[in-house]
Amino acid sequence: MKKLFVHKPLFRLLSPLFSGTLVYLLILLINNTIDELGANFFGQELYVCIGLAYLIQEYARISIIIFKRLKRPSSFFVKTILQIVSTIVINIVLVSLAMHLYFTNVLYYTPNSNELMIFNSIFSVIALIYVLLYVSHQFLYMVNTEKLEKEEWARQEVEEDFTDFKRGINPELLFESLEAILVVMKEDPDKAEQITDRFAMVYRYLLSKKKDELVPISEELKTLKELLQLFSELPHRKMQLGQITANETLVVPGSLLRIAEKVMRTTIPSEIKKMTIDVLESKNKLEIKYKHEEKIDKSLNISILKYIQKDYEYYASEPVKVIHDDVFKTIYLPKLSLE
Repeated sequence: MKKLFVHKPLFRLLSPLFSGTLVYLLILLINNTIDELGANFFGQELYVCIGLAYLIQEYARISIIIFKRLKRPSSFFVKTILQIVSTIVINIVLVSLAMHLYFTNVLYYTPNSNELMIFNSIFSVIALIYVLLYVSHQFLYMVNTEKLEKEEWARQEVEEDFTDFKRGINPELLFESLEAILVVMKEDPDKAEQITDRFAMVYRYLLSKKKDELVPISEELKTLKELLQLFSELPHRKMQLGQITANETLVVPGSLLRIAEKVMRTTIPSEIKKMTIDVLESKNKLEIKYKHEEKIDKSLNISILKYIQKDYEYYASEPVKVIHDDVFKTIYLPKLSLE
């Protein structure tokens, strides 16, 4: 939010001239008649009022800075009341002291209580206006900040919903599968129908399990097998399931499918060599292991699996890990259960 205008140099320089003149006019109107206003306007008292206005407004500005930096009290309402009371009390002390010095050293008599009350009342109002300007500025800042936070939260919600929708639809795989069907269907309709069935099974699983939190790994592996066969019809590395020892754990729906797709897209395509993916189960982890032959410009790392990592954070304290050695790359998923 922009800086409060009372701290601007030009305002600090010019404002006391107007407020001091206004105070002087009010005092003349209180103590004299309207007819004497023109004769008594310019005088030493005018400069005294302007000087007091400089003093009080600078003090009020400094008090605003001090209270802004104070961390206690934490309550905005209590802090505001404390600021108003302390500002007015110190304002009365400063005005009374300044008037006493002026009257005794310049006019050579002691000011009476009525004169002090007039000066203190007017300058206390000026100090109070300063404090209220700051309070209103802070309140407006709080309201606008809350609105911006709500808008930012709503924007993030929309982005997350869109990302979830995109992940569920997976447009890249969708278009590649449709293109493969279009290419094959003219020469081999039976094979095109086979690809369509696999494609439909994978997407039926992804869409039907979208609202499920966890699914048995057996269901995920069944669909993963169909997905790897679908990959065989695409211009990527041919893939197959190898050793499977996981059969009792639960997984986030679509997590193994997304990992397999990331593996495929980071591996050098080959019509000859096949890649084997092993799904192994240890005491606390689920391992997806394969021999890596990755592209020069793309490598499978934890940042590529950030959405999978985010999904598993809800259910396990153990993070998703990617371990890389000379031959194998292993993705570790925490084992999940309903217990």
